[in-house]
Amino acid sequence: MWKKRLLIIARIIVCVVLLGVAGAFLYNSKEYFGNQFGRKTVISNTDVSSLTVDEAVAVMNASEGFSVEFSKDGILQDIDISAAVTREFSKDEVTQCQKSSSFQEYLFGREKDYQVKPARSVVDEAKLREILEQSLPQPTTKSEDAYINEKFELVPEIFGDEVDYDRLIGDITEGIGTGLKLDYKLEDYYIVPKYTKENEDIVKVVKEIDAYSAMKIEYEFGEEKEVIDWEKLKKYLKYDKKKVTLTLKTKWVEQFVQDLSKKYNTYGKARKFKTTKDGTVEIKGGILGWWINQDETAKQLKKLLKQKKSKTLEPVYRNVAVQHGKDDVGDTYVEVSIERQHVWFYKDGKLKMDSDCVTGKLTKDRKTTVGVHRLYGKQRDRYLGTIAVQGYRSFVHYWMPFNWDGQGLHDANWRSKFGGKIYKSGGSHGCVNLPPSFAGKLYEQLEVGTPVVVY
Repeated sequence: MWKKRLLIIARIIVCVVLLGVAGAFLYNSKEYFGNQFGRKTVISNTDVSSLTVDEAVAVMNASEGFSVEFSKDGILQDIDISAAVTREFSKDEVTQCQKSSSFQEYLFGREKDYQVKPARSVVDEAKLREILEQSLPQPTTKSEDAYINEKFELVPEIFGDEVDYDRLIGDITEGIGTGLKLDYKLEDYYIVPKYTKENEDIVKVVKEIDAYSAMKIEYEFGEEKEVIDWEKLKKYLKYDKKKVTLTLKTKWVEQFVQDLSKKYNTYGKARKFKTTKDGTVEIKGGILGWWINQDETAKQLKKLLKQKKSKTLEPVYRNVAVQHGKDDVGDTYVEVSIERQHVWFYKDGKLKMDSDCVTGKLTKDRKTTVGVHRLYGKQRDRYLGTIAVQGYRSFVHYWMPFNWDGQGLHDANWRSKFGGKIYKSGGSHGCVNLPPSFAGKLYEQLEVGTPVVVY
């Protein structure tokens, strides 16, 4: 009995299946033979399921349900952009799509996706941007260029998730004209920093900063030094974030050199001098002294800055002294006292020789110039002056000039006496006359540059 029942149930199931297949066949046959598309058919991003060719062309031309697929971090999103798109398709090409499907595909409802190039397509880019900006995820991070901050430190770039809509819309517009399926990965359209830490311009600026920070220019003034290093240089560096350039302003150089001159120049300044017989006196003038050539020193410094070189050096001088410091005369010098009519020569602080002398007559045009001078030459056997100009012409064996007035130390073999008050009535034309034997010995002792202190 139970076997009969099972047989009856089996027959019923078979009949139901056959009826279902027959129904499906009849239903799909109706579509297929009625020139309709299958229930899962898409043409050029438009769903034309169960539509006739004419109906399909109509909805495709109207871009009904035209959507684009976007992905972000692996999450997919379809966005309908039909409101911004107008297309025209050829009926013949759409018909060809319908005819290319087999009956089996209709029968089993297989998905079909066709790509047909529209005969014409128009995109309202403003409307498309509006749709995308309202539909796509809002950015969380803004991209930032790498740059140099106020401390001249490199701040790396930031990669954000802002979408470059101009580029995206351009690609969508181009894609619509192809009729192909449109899908885009948003990460491919993020606005990227223009300058990263690996950018050639950024790398160049970083190298320049490293070079400046390592620089050390030292101007020596005896035991004192004036230093130009990173702490000073960074005050004059300017970073242009837009152009990505680093510029060292150099207008300060002239003022810097001027300040050096005010601090260290001794040329023409009054000095305290400890004499042999008359205590400490103040002496003004003379050609000995430090005198910085500001123009040349500024050029020198700017050249070093441009080359980003470190160096220990001295300024360019117009005039020099023996040593730096308050006492720039040193301990080797010739001392000339006009009042005492006497000359002393000290070497390394010790008196080596001295003698009476005759200095210039106390008239405006003949008096010996007071000041801290220096020997700027030595010459043997020559004539001094001319009859036509100076009114005299004298031959000397030892000529030792010490100032710009043409005055110097020399032998005077035409004199039989030295010292006393001779200079008041029979003095020289400004030179310091010396006994011949003393002049010869002094000549051998002196070197060019030796200070000559006249007071």
